[in-house]
Amino acid sequence: MPTLGIMADPGLPESVSRRARDAVEQSLGGADGEDWVVAVERGALPLDPNGDIPLMDRAETLLGERGWDYLIYVTDLPRTYEGQPLAYELDRSRGAALLSLPAFGFWRLSARLRTMLTDLALTLHRQQGPEEESDREGGVHTPGVRTAHHAPDSGGLFVTLDSRVSTLRLWAGMVRNNRPGRLLTALSTCIATAAAAGAFGIFYSSIWNMSDVLPTRRLVLISLVAVLTLSTWLIMRNNLWTRRSSIEQSGGPGVGVGTATNQAALDNASTIATVVSSVVLMYGVIFSVLFVGAYAIVDSGYLEAQLGHPVDPGDYATLSWLAASLGTMAGSLGSNFDSDSAIREATYSRRAWQRQQRNDAEQRSSDAAE
Repeated sequence: MPTLGIMADPGLPESVSRRARDAVEQSLGGADGEDWVVAVERGALPLDPNGDIPLMDRAETLLGERGWDYLIYVTDLPRTYEGQPLAYELDRSRGAALLSLPAFGFWRLSARLRTMLTDLALTLHRQQGPEEESDREGGVHTPGVRTAHHAPDSGGLFVTLDSRVSTLRLWAGMVRNNRPGRLLTALSTCIATAAAAGAFGIFYSSIWNMSDVLPTRRLVLISLVAVLTLSTWLIMRNNLWTRRSSIEQSGGPGVGVGTATNQAALDNASTIATVVSSVVLMYGVIFSVLFVGAYAIVDSGYLEAQLGHPVDPGDYATLSWLAASLGTMAGSLGSNFDSDSAIREATYSRRAWQRQQRNDAEQRSSDAAE
């Protein structure tokens, strides 16, 4: 009865791995004719000084401690091999594989993970797979615009994404792994401040008249300014911007795509998309709250008398629209995340730094024990 152990980083890798466990177990049993046991465990391996995940060096120990036959580690960190996004790394002799979740992109994440976990487990178990060792130069092509690279002087196999949109797919996967929606809890103070500031707007007739005469394009422009203002404030206030020098000082561009410059650019692009998406979600919440409040509090007859024409829900919507924009800009002034680390976890460079710190601590403990 083969046992597959799936070790997954906390967060999205763990949640999708646990959802996929039963389906993977059934798929393995149906494909191989044996009764498989699939176990999922939370775990985040530290990074070595070169910014790499030393899974293969620890595979024998991890398998022995847990009694597993095979190990697949699912990480939320983007990986690279020869400048291309790495889908997975596999070593049949060690019975282990490392799977980079961001390489799966944004859509159909659970389905792709189930298929990949099943394929990798069967490859480890049968000692053969779609990337046969017939081409030692790494020119083996498999479906899904992937290329297999055989590492020299080792049994390692690295499979990269080599399509024209592979970097875009990796970026989308990084944004998905950051889970923008979860940052709303970290933005609770900002949401409360913005909603309170916006609520004052729906009680002032000057705001009513302004929203009534402003064209749609001007309201859209005001919304964009509000969202970008708050997003910029959050990024700068919480030191979310990744600098190339910080990556070089932390041990080189082991995580990401290509050079330290490219890694910093990809990290910052995913951070911007994550924060802006979170602010847009926050904006939607504020608008909904203000719309309900305006419709419930402001009498339609009184609003009609102030505007000088019949009113409908569209008038309440434009009023709430402008008030939400003004409230969002005010929210940037009232937000304070000095003691809140949740939003800082939206950057890959910070998570990689934390893992390197963990590796340094383990090394110091080992040296002290000796």
